[in-house]
Amino acid sequence: MKVYLVRHTSVDVAPGTCYGQTDVPLRASFQEEAEACKKALQDTGMRFSRIYTSPLSRCTRLAAYCGFPEAERDERLKEMNMGEWEMQRFEEITDPRIQEWYDDYLRVRTTGGESFMDVLARVSDFFDHLDRTSGPALVFAHGGVLVAAQVYAGKVKLEDAMRALPPYGGMVEIDLPLPRLHPLMLAGTGSDVGKSVLASALCRIFLQDGYHPAPFKAQNMALNSYITKEGLEMGRAQVMQAEAAGIEPLVCMNPILLKPTSHTGSQVIVNGEVRGNLSARDYFAHKTELIPEIKAAFRKLETYADIIVIEGAGSPAEINLKQNDIVNMGMAAMVDAPVLLVGDIDRGGVFAQLLGTLMLLTEEERERVKGLIINKFRGDSTILDPGIQMLTERGQVPVLGTVPYMELTLEDEDSLTDRFDAKHVGKIDLAVIHYPRISNFTDFDVFEQMPEVSVRYVTNVRELGTPDLIFLPGSKNTMGDLKWMRQNGLEAAVKRAAGKVPIFGICGGYQMLGYEIADPDSVEEGGRIRGMELLPVRTVLQKEKHRCQTDGKLDAVEGIFSGLTGCKFAGYEIHMGQTVYCDGDGSDAKGTVDKAARPANSAESNRSAFCADDATRNTEITQAVIADSTGRIYGSYIHGLFDMGEIAGRMIQTLAREKGISLENGVWEDYRTIKERQYDKLADTLREYLRMEEIYGMLREARIL
Repeated sequence: MKVYLVRHTSVDVAPGTCYGQTDVPLRASFQEEAEACKKALQDTGMRFSRIYTSPLSRCTRLAAYCGFPEAERDERLKEMNMGEWEMQRFEEITDPRIQEWYDDYLRVRTTGGESFMDVLARVSDFFDHLDRTSGPALVFAHGGVLVAAQVYAGKVKLEDAMRALPPYGGMVEIDLPLPRLHPLMLAGTGSDVGKSVLASALCRIFLQDGYHPAPFKAQNMALNSYITKEGLEMGRAQVMQAEAAGIEPLVCMNPILLKPTSHTGSQVIVNGEVRGNLSARDYFAHKTELIPEIKAAFRKLETYADIIVIEGAGSPAEINLKQNDIVNMGMAAMVDAPVLLVGDIDRGGVFAQLLGTLMLLTEEERERVKGLIINKFRGDSTILDPGIQMLTERGQVPVLGTVPYMELTLEDEDSLTDRFDAKHVGKIDLAVIHYPRISNFTDFDVFEQMPEVSVRYVTNVRELGTPDLIFLPGSKNTMGDLKWMRQNGLEAAVKRAAGKVPIFGICGGYQMLGYEIADPDSVEEGGRIRGMELLPVRTVLQKEKHRCQTDGKLDAVEGIFSGLTGCKFAGYEIHMGQTVYCDGDGSDAKGTVDKAARPANSAESNRSAFCADDATRNTEITQAVIADSTGRIYGSYIHGLFDMGEIAGRMIQTLAREKGISLENGVWEDYRTIKERQYDKLADTLREYLRMEEIYGMLREARIL
C-alpha cells in the first residue's frame, strides 16, 4: 500500500526558533508553495481513499488548499512536542538538559516534551491501525512525522533519521505491506462481452488504489500478438491490461497463445515460443499436458503482483470444451479464485445469458461465482430492476453492477471487433485491406483517434473506392491471403491505385508487395508465389520466427513521406520470412543494391538475438522502412511503427497537402498517451457503477469454498 506524506509549507517564525506543537503562522508565499504541492499530488495519478492531517493549522490549511478540507484530523500526526522549550530561540535556552538532547535527540526527551522515539511510537501506532485494503492514503503532517514514517517503513535507518528531513512542501512516498488478496477471474457468458476491457479497468483501479496488479489469461486465441523485451510472443489483450496495470508486459501473463492458421488448426505458442501447428482436435487432446506450464507462469506472476486479474475465454458453460478446462472454471479452481460473470446486454437476452450460464455450471462451479455484471447498457438502468431482482432470486448470486456502454479507443479482441464495419469516409480516407487472416490490425489504431481521418477495412474492390492511402496489414497466412486478393480482384485494384496513392505494407503486407514469396519448408502452403511486384524485394519463408523489439530514428526518407525524416519510432518485429533486395526480374541482387531498391531510410535499432544472424545481415534488409523508386510504395516489418504520434501525424499532414486541404487539428498525440486517458476513464466508470467494496471483500476472504 502506498502512502504519500506532504510536509506543510514554510512557517513565519524567526530563524532558530524552537517550535513543535505550537500553532505557528505560515509565510506569505503559502499560495505559491501550496500550488506546487497540489500539482505534485496530481502528478502521482493516485486516487486517495483516505486523507489525514495533523490538527495544526499549517497542515489543515494545506490539506484544504489541495482539495481535501474534510481530511481526518489525527493527534498522532502532530510534530514533536518541544515542552518547555516551545517558541524559545535555541541559543537562548538555559535548560542544562538541552546538551543531553543535542547528544541523543533520538532517545532524550525535551523538558516536559518528547524524544524522537516518542514521535516514532505514535506515528507507528497510526500506521499499525491504518486500513491497508482501501487504497492509497494521503497524510499532511510535519517534518518529524515524515521522518518517522520513513523509519517505520524501513526506508531510512533510525540513526540516519534527521538526514531524511524533507523541505517545506516536500513529499515522501512509502510502501506498506499489503495483505495478499485472492486472484479474481472475469468469466463471460460468451465471447466479446467485454471481459478484456473490464479486466483492464480493474487493473487500473487496483493500481490507483496502491496495489501492484497484473493480468493473466491462461490461453488466448488471437492473431494480434506482441513481442516482449525478451523476444517472446504473447496476446495483445494482456498487453493492454498490463499497460492499465502500469507494468511491463510479461509472457507469463499469457502462457499459451493460439494463432489460427485455418478454420480447424492453429499455431501453438507456449511461454512465448512456437511449439508447432496443431489441429483443434489434437490440441484438445493434449492441452492438459500444458497445465504445469500454466501453473508455473501463474506462480511466477505472483512474484510481481499482489492482485492478479484473470480473464476467462468464451463461456465457461460450453459443454464441448468443459472437459479438462484450463482457461475458465478449471483455471479458477486451480488458483482458488472467485469469479465475476459478465453478460452483454447490448446483444439482448442478458438475463437468459447469465441465468443459463449459472444453470449449466456444476454446483461447485456455481459456488465459485460471487457476482454478476451486466455490461454495455444504454439508457436508464432502473428499468432493469425487475430483471435484476429475478436474476438474484433464481441465480442466488448478486448483481454487482450495471456498466454503461462506453465509447472507447482501445484495442479489440481480434475478429470480434466491430471496427471492420466502419464505412464513414473522412477528409483523409485510409483503406486497410481486410484479408481472411489479417493480423495485428492494431497497427492502425492511432489513425482512428485522429479527427477528420477515417480508417476503413475493405474486403472487395467495390469497398476500396478512392482512398488517400492503402495499407496492407500483417497476415497469419501471407501466401493464402495474397491468393485471396488475386482471386477477388483487390490485388489488381491496388496495383492500379499505386500510381495515384501511396501504398504501405506492414509485415505480411510488406512481403506481398515484393516480387516473390518462396516457401521451401512449407511454413505456410509450400512452393512459391508471384508477389505484387511493387517493391524490388523477395521473401523466403523460414521455420524460425523472427521476434524482437526495435527502436530508432528514420533517416533520409524519400518520396511522398520525406517529412518522416528524423522521426523516432519504437515497435516490434514478428515474422517468419527473410526479405532481400532483388533485381527487376525477381532474382537476388548481386553486389550493390540498384538505386531503385535503395532503402528510404535506416535505423539505429535495438534488436535482439532473434533477428537475423551475422551471416545473413549483408543480404537481409534490416532498414526500418524501404521504398520503391517512385517514393510512393513503402514496406516495413515493424508493428507499432505509427504509435508515436509524430509519424502518424506527419503522414496525415502530407496526405492533406496532396489533396490541397487543411485539417483543423495539426497536433497529434502518441497512442500511449491516448490510451492512458482511456484507462483512467474506464476506472472512473467502473468505480461509479460497480460495488467495488464488495469486490474487495471477496478478495480478502481466506478461502472460496
